[in-house]
Amino acid sequence: MALLSIITPNWLVRMTKGLSSSQKSRRDHYRSQISDLRSLLWMLHDHNTRYIRCPQSPQASKARKEIAEYCDKLLVECNNPQRPLFRVLKSRMEQVLSSLPNQSKAGWYAIHHRASDHLIYIIDEVTRSYLAEGTLDATYEEYQAFWQTWIDTKEAQLRYEQAVMRLMEGKTAAWQSVNLQSRILQKRMHQLSLMSSGDATLAFDRVDNRFDSVIRSTEEEIPASSLIKISQDLSVILLHLFDRELIVRTAENETVTAASEDIKALPLKTG
Repeated sequence: MALLSIITPNWLVRMTKGLSSSQKSRRDHYRSQISDLRSLLWMLHDHNTRYIRCPQSPQASKARKEIAEYCDKLLVECNNPQRPLFRVLKSRMEQVLSSLPNQSKAGWYAIHHRASDHLIYIIDEVTRSYLAEGTLDATYEEYQAFWQTWIDTKEAQLRYEQAVMRLMEGKTAAWQSVNLQSRILQKRMHQLSLMSSGDATLAFDRVDNRFDSVIRSTEEEIPASSLIKISQDLSVILLHLFDRELIVRTAENETVTAASEDIKALPLKTG
C-alpha cells in the first residue's frame, strides 16, 4: 500500500479526493431535498384532511399560501439540471391550489390525489439520484423492491376508488367491480405488509378487516361513503410507510437510529 501511494501521481490523488468530495456534496444536497419534499407532502396531506369542510376559510388560504411559498423555495434551491422538474411542480401546485376552494368534495379529493401522486413521483426520482451516488447496490435494490410493491398497492387502490365511483353513479355491475377490486387491493396490501414493521402490520390488519366486510357484503349493504372512507384511511397508512422508507434509506449509517425517532407514528385506529 505504501508503494502504491508513492507511485500514484499527485494529480490523481487530488482528482480522487475531489470526486469523493463532489459525490458527498451531491448526496447531501439530495438528502436535504428529500427532507424538504417529505415536508411538502405532509403539508399537502394536512391541507386535504383539515380544510375540506372549510376550503375558503382564512386558515385554509394561509395553508395554501404556505404550500405555494414552499414550492418557490424548492425551485430556488434545486440545482440547474433539476429546474424543469421543479418548475413543473411549482406550476402544477399553483393550478391545484387556485382550483381547490370551489371544488365539490369529490373534486377536492381527486385533485389532492393527483397532486400528491405527482409529488410522490418527484420524490422517487430524487431518492433514486441520492441512492445512485452511494456505494451499496443492495440499498438501491431494497428501495426498488419497496417502491414497486408500494406503487402497485397505490395503483390497486386507485382502481378500487374508480369502482366505488362507478357504484355511486349507478353503473351496471359496479358492485361486482368493487368486490373484485377489494380482493386485488387486499392482495397488494398483504404483499406490502410483509415488508413493513409491526405497527404497520397492525394498521394494515384494521383496514384488511374492513375489506373482509366489503367482500362478504351484498350491494347496498355498505354505503359508498364508507367504502371511500376505507380507502382514505389506507392512504394515510401508505403515506406513513413511504415516509418511513425515505427516512431510513436517506439516513447515514451512524444516524439511522436517531432518524428512526423522527418517523411519524402510524395511526392504529381507523374507521
